[in-house]
Amino acid sequence: SGVAPGARILGLSAGDLNLSFVLAGFDYLLMQGAAYNVRAVNCSFSANTVFDVNDPVNVATKLLTERGINVVFSAGNTGSGLNSLNPYAVAPWVISVGATDQRGRLADFSSRGAFGSALFHPTLVAPGVSAISLRANGVNATGTLGVAGADTTRLNAGDVPFYTTASGTSFSAPQVAGTVALMLEANPELTPAQVRELLQQTATPMPEYYQHEVGAGMLNAYAATLAAAFPARRIGQWRAAQDRGAVQFRRSQIQIFNGNAVPGTTTETSVSVPVNALYTSVQIAWGPMLSTNNLALAFVDPTGVQRASSDQLNLPGLEGKRESVLLQKPTAGNWRVQIKHSVPVAATTQSFTGIFEYGFAQYASLDDVGTLSTSDRNDIYQALRQLLLSPLGRKFRPTFGVSRAEFAGTLVTAARIPQYVAAQPRFTDVRDPANRNFVESAQFGSTMALFPGLVGGSFRPNEIVDRLTATMALVRAAGLGPEAEAKAGSPLTLLDALSIPSVLRGYVAVAMAHGLIRLNGNSFSPSGQFTRLELARSLRALQGYLAE
Repeated sequence: SGVAPGARILGLSAGDLNLSFVLAGFDYLLMQGAAYNVRAVNCSFSANTVFDVNDPVNVATKLLTERGINVVFSAGNTGSGLNSLNPYAVAPWVISVGATDQRGRLADFSSRGAFGSALFHPTLVAPGVSAISLRANGVNATGTLGVAGADTTRLNAGDVPFYTTASGTSFSAPQVAGTVALMLEANPELTPAQVRELLQQTATPMPEYYQHEVGAGMLNAYAATLAAAFPARRIGQWRAAQDRGAVQFRRSQIQIFNGNAVPGTTTETSVSVPVNALYTSVQIAWGPMLSTNNLALAFVDPTGVQRASSDQLNLPGLEGKRESVLLQKPTAGNWRVQIKHSVPVAATTQSFTGIFEYGFAQYASLDDVGTLSTSDRNDIYQALRQLLLSPLGRKFRPTFGVSRAEFAGTLVTAARIPQYVAAQPRFTDVRDPANRNFVESAQFGSTMALFPGLVGGSFRPNEIVDRLTATMALVRAAGLGPEAEAKAGSPLTLLDALSIPSVLRGYVAVAMAHGLIRLNGNSFSPSGQFTRLELARSLRALQGYLAE
């Protein structure tokens, strides 16, 4: 099983038909789990209900964790709307797993929690789009959907009879359960709380998303197992001090609206979106459970352009009938919520209830950004919001130079560089745990060291990084290092082009082409200091490129 000798990892899924069977399985584990040395249980199932600590499933998972069994839950597949998280994945004692695609982006279907909530969010995310696994014998839903989906693009023709693909958090959760098995094999003494904490500490940050979407970030199975085997390496300890109070996330009061959807007509409700809203969320729900009506939801901006819509199939039965949309960074103004029957034939007048809310951020007062351009202020606030940079007292200090250690830490966090800490310090002048984590990750955690030519010796962590070094690190963090080196010696139409070594001019050319660095007039100033404002600008450009 890949766990400590004799230990086992078990799984429960939607294939268990109903919760009565699931509860019977939990009961068996509570009675017999110790005899089989069960240490981890994967739960790829959900229910359309609300979180309740007294729910029998939550009671069972709490008892299991108290007996040393790690419980992993799929976060759910109900989409990008707020409060769509699997209610069994909310419990703070379980490990809740969302899904990402093959490019490391959050999957559209992966369920989300509540904006700014300390409870309603996944623990972390793992790959869950077109995951490859064994094909079951006979006709089954997973295999059939795989043939109609990604089997032909993800598999060779000779593999299709034996393997298939599937998407969902049901397939991302087992990857975390498997990692838990590896962690327990490395250190059988870990408690479920310690396992959960290590998974979060070692996860690769995804700063472009919020905690209610991705939790601590992307699963790093290697770092989690390394941290379990060698606790002295202290991977991810910097997370405890990452939030320095520079930003607070807030939710608006919920606006409730009611109406009646009449077949053949569209019902509208007007809502007001303020300046600087980070997102808007609209949800509608209707009943009773035997209703055959199916409603569609649309969200229209102040200019009359539809920006979001939802029209899922809502069948009669116990499953809730609802639609939801979520829009990031909406334009300020009066928006319209439109509701209509998606299948007007044989439809009847249907009453519904809707809720509208938005989220925003409150930033610490900064005395020295008022004279900056709107674009520069937006770049600074984005870096603060993503916990990539912090104020220095009541000031941001945009003209201050960035130290090499701070620069390494920011890039590791912003560019999804997997965390790594060596067995012994690799640099003679970087020995404190937080800086070691960043510097060694920057140099040895990615396919290409961010700071060229350094494998040990002195790193000079407190030295201000110069513009040429910063440019090279930014290009490599974006994965553009090979392209830059292929363009070595490229001519540059800069006043000070001759002050840039010929072999490094490709880095400057690539950085300029992708907006990763800005010029000082028509000069590059390779030995000039790289400032905090320049870093904020570069972070926005870097993340924009990585998101393409």
